[in-house]
Amino acid sequence: MQKHIFTLMFASSTLFAVDLAPITVIGYQAENPTTQDSNPLREKNEIKSNGIDLYSNKAKSSIYKTLDIEPGFIVETQDPYGLGETSARSRGVDDNFMAISLEGIPNYSIRPIGPRQGIYDLENLETIEHYNGALNPNSGSGVGSKAGLINLIFKRPSDVTQGELSLSMGEDDFYKLFLRADTGKIDDYSKAFISMSQADAKKWKGKGDLGEKRNLAIGVTTGNETFPIEIFYSHNEQKKHNFMGLTYNEILNLDANYNKDYQSNNPNAIDYYDYWKTDSSYDDLQLSLKQKLFGVDSLWKIYGSGYDEKSDEGDGYGQVDAKRVGFQLDSKYDFSSFSMESGIWLERSWLEKYVRKVSTTPARVHQGWKWLNKNHGATDLISPYISASKNFKKLKIEAGLRYLYYKEAANDTYLGNNLESDYDIAISRGTIAPGGSVDEMKYNLLLPTIGARYEIDEATEFFAKWGKGYQRPYRYSFAAQYAANKNGLRTKLLAQGKTLQSVVESWDMETSDLIDVGIRKYFDKGEATLSFFYNIHDDLLSSAYDPTVGIDYLQNIGKAVVYGAQIQSSIEPTPNLWFFINPALTFSEVKSNIDYSGTQYNLKGNEVAETPKFTLKAGTTYKIDNHLFSLNGRYIGERYADIENKEKIDDYVTFDLSYGYTYKKLNFAKELSLQLSLLNIFNEKYIASVGSADILEDTTNYYVGSPRSFTFNMKIIF
Repeated sequence: MQKHIFTLMFASSTLFAVDLAPITVIGYQAENPTTQDSNPLREKNEIKSNGIDLYSNKAKSSIYKTLDIEPGFIVETQDPYGLGETSARSRGVDDNFMAISLEGIPNYSIRPIGPRQGIYDLENLETIEHYNGALNPNSGSGVGSKAGLINLIFKRPSDVTQGELSLSMGEDDFYKLFLRADTGKIDDYSKAFISMSQADAKKWKGKGDLGEKRNLAIGVTTGNETFPIEIFYSHNEQKKHNFMGLTYNEILNLDANYNKDYQSNNPNAIDYYDYWKTDSSYDDLQLSLKQKLFGVDSLWKIYGSGYDEKSDEGDGYGQVDAKRVGFQLDSKYDFSSFSMESGIWLERSWLEKYVRKVSTTPARVHQGWKWLNKNHGATDLISPYISASKNFKKLKIEAGLRYLYYKEAANDTYLGNNLESDYDIAISRGTIAPGGSVDEMKYNLLLPTIGARYEIDEATEFFAKWGKGYQRPYRYSFAAQYAANKNGLRTKLLAQGKTLQSVVESWDMETSDLIDVGIRKYFDKGEATLSFFYNIHDDLLSSAYDPTVGIDYLQNIGKAVVYGAQIQSSIEPTPNLWFFINPALTFSEVKSNIDYSGTQYNLKGNEVAETPKFTLKAGTTYKIDNHLFSLNGRYIGERYADIENKEKIDDYVTFDLSYGYTYKKLNFAKELSLQLSLLNIFNEKYIASVGSADILEDTTNYYVGSPRSFTFNMKIIF
């Protein structure tokens, strides 16, 4: 039925376009949707608003999907619209260790640890900035920086009064309605916008929804020339059902198991579809002020975030309640050929999380706790930085240093046999697990960076940089295993005089050495960058066997090296034609063996899981008058899903095609745009994402990519 509705909508829209009068068609040059930054410490690619329109899925809610044109950036999505679970890997590192910020303010949560990439309307973004390799010291980095940084820039309120309406529809009852209103200038300095959206779709296989998803955003610019203030607020909420992962044996016969999902007939079974879903809400508020501090240009920011995440997990029910407040100050000092920048990032956060055990019946009766713990006080972060750059004619050198002080709150881990279903009552009446209390943990880290750029000639430049990346410790999954006494973990540790405290005290922050060397060439018709990277990841938290205890637990013993080369290009052979070819070679190697359950696993020399050696992204966009054609393809090479390199995933190729037509200066609107898109043209069946398991886990979950799908979008600016 949905396909018929979609066809009728497209036909009626075409007829509507034929009858419009009068119409002024204005031809104009296609604007390059991507740019690269030549600053040696900012290996940055920018996707501008027209690129967001081109490369994001029609739901315009997935940041990762928009960056899928970049070399070495692997996007893993389980549905065509980005409403379901979407993850990514950059240079062999999972997105759990990636930083995402909105106007420089970090976004992150736990379970899993890391950023939340699908909580913004991309229609409200002017630019998506993606930083690779070592980060400039002034870059906010959330819980870690070893997988790079994505920074989102809002579209500021317009100087003129205008509105935007966008409607997208597609298969599986997909729709998204987006509305934005800009006030224009209210007085000489004040203007604002407000936007709202709602999206939903049925799962393309199995039973369940991927929404409804609702967003609200507000932006205000006010003050005056000497006291300019900006305020941004965003709210996102979404309820969605999860897709079921397949086993390795099942993907060996992918045609037969491609549509396998959670069952919908027996509500007394753990694999009932309605017992695998999430219900989340996110709020972010920030206020910024540009002001001179002792005669120096400075940017002040204060912010607050509240994240509430609920999840049904078969026979469990989890919740995360995360709150953060913070302050950022950045100051710039400019001289004739020398400049400096300094600042500080302060953050205080409060985090509570638990997992209740419930019955696999419609009543979902409480049966105890899988994970019950209580933080005492707040977690604090203090991080000042300084950087300086100097120009020597054709040579530019930049160096910086960030100091990171991180204090994690004290925590008590409780036994799970508590039959109180209310969290506060369960804590007040619960029993702390023997040895299950952890004092405040304090970490200190220096993160230096240095880079250089040399202009070989007017059209060619060489650059090189090195810097330290990091990842905060993550103790909560280990604490849950300790509380549950998994495989006798707690009993055996206590027998050797070790507690949860002593194990956590032995951990350090994971660190990485990130090295990049490259050459960039500018042509009359575009630019291309060839870069080589070499990343060393040390002190990785890995499960390993301790013969003195006779049990496996997380220890700082892991080490891996990821290195390779990539090309990023942007070519405009004619004013109306733009294309890119972005290949990447990535080699990875685990540097040490691991003892597990008394057995040594010979992992040294193995490839890092989910890291294909070769990938290729290519695409072209052609604009003639007000017609816009776009074709994009990607090749993802073979990769292993497990650290032992026993489960190999086949390579795959997908193509997406779109056609759009834009009307300018109509009687009732400034602009009317119609766009038809065909995703996964050849209906490729492939493994899109992997829930990787290390040797601690029992299985690895494989999630298939979505089949061919159609979408139609209509956007009106008035």
